[in-house]
Amino acid sequence: MKKIEDINKSYFGPRVSDGAGVFVAGFVFLYIFQVVLLLIAYLTGVDINNLETLPIWFSWVMLFINQVALVLAVAAYSGIARKPLLRECRIERKLNYKQILILPVIAIFGILAFLPLAQGFVQLVTLITKETPSVGISIGTKWWEVLVSIIFVCVFPAIGEEILFRGCVARSLKRKNYLFAILVSGFMFSIFHGNAAQTVHQFFIGLVFAYVYFVTGSLLASIICHFSNNALAVLFDVILVNVDVQISNGALISIYVVMSIVGFVGLYFLLRYIMKLSKQAKGIENTTDKMAWAKDLGKAFTAQGIKDNYNRLENSLKSLFDDPCDGINLNGDIQIENDNLQADSFATGNQDNQLDKLLTEANKQTIKKRKTFDLYSLIAAIGIALAVWIINLL
Repeated sequence: MKKIEDINKSYFGPRVSDGAGVFVAGFVFLYIFQVVLLLIAYLTGVDINNLETLPIWFSWVMLFINQVALVLAVAAYSGIARKPLLRECRIERKLNYKQILILPVIAIFGILAFLPLAQGFVQLVTLITKETPSVGISIGTKWWEVLVSIIFVCVFPAIGEEILFRGCVARSLKRKNYLFAILVSGFMFSIFHGNAAQTVHQFFIGLVFAYVYFVTGSLLASIICHFSNNALAVLFDVILVNVDVQISNGALISIYVVMSIVGFVGLYFLLRYIMKLSKQAKGIENTTDKMAWAKDLGKAFTAQGIKDNYNRLENSLKSLFDDPCDGINLNGDIQIENDNLQADSFATGNQDNQLDKLLTEANKQTIKKRKTFDLYSLIAAIGIALAVWIINLL
């Protein structure tokens, strides 16, 4: 039978509290490295009070240092907690060419779907605060500045943020379940940026990044999708910087509605398709027919249908991500061993049986305390991030 000390010393994969802990570590390291940026700004005479007027080279340095801070936060937390989070983020998992080609298309339809919602939220924040939030990142005007900006705005954030949020946070939160991990990691990803202009888009696109990470079982998939999203944003910024077209509010709303509908419909089928590709890559038989999408949508508006779709999604993601830690259930492990102990109780005597019962109950209490700690640590981490987001908003 497992004793309390054995459970504490064993590694059963990252827990929800590890996702919260590495998330807070990202905040801590990010603000520590801000001191480095302040020192660089002081030595070079850069005024950092106005992000819009920052020299482009300083924006590059800032973006690079921020991503270094996130990776170091993961490494530091992994060392302190003695859990190989950085090594287990699955960045080395390979993708086939079909999966690679579909990921940028997913990013395109994600932008179509989520941009109108993001713009609506920005307008709401503007009405409340009387100020228009902006990203405040300069990509330059010369061709070589744009190319270098792609590296600093698209490549480095795609790697650093995916290691933290999908490779560590989302993977830790899936200890609860996969849907919980997708939703909560997306929310944590959005508020981590501390910018109202990015909040809504980052939330929804964060859901997509987590989904493709779990479906493909590779962090490389979410990195490619993240890079494509940022690269498209840079491309749109370059194209639209000198465009001055006057559009009425009614026409703009109509355009946004069409964009969002096309984006969500396209995204729905693309996400189903990448799951199909991933099942084929793993040799998992696809038992659904071609009209399964219509049946799933039809069931989505009933309680039983929602439950069935959730169970199907959870089972599919579990089989595709194929994490050995998903099969570990301490409660089940204890129950099985306890059953065996009950069968052997006549041979060992009543005194040993009483001791085993006490140890079993103590183990259950330990698990209960861990689950409570997971919940409180996650609430605390999200609370810290929300406080920072609100402060930045005001």
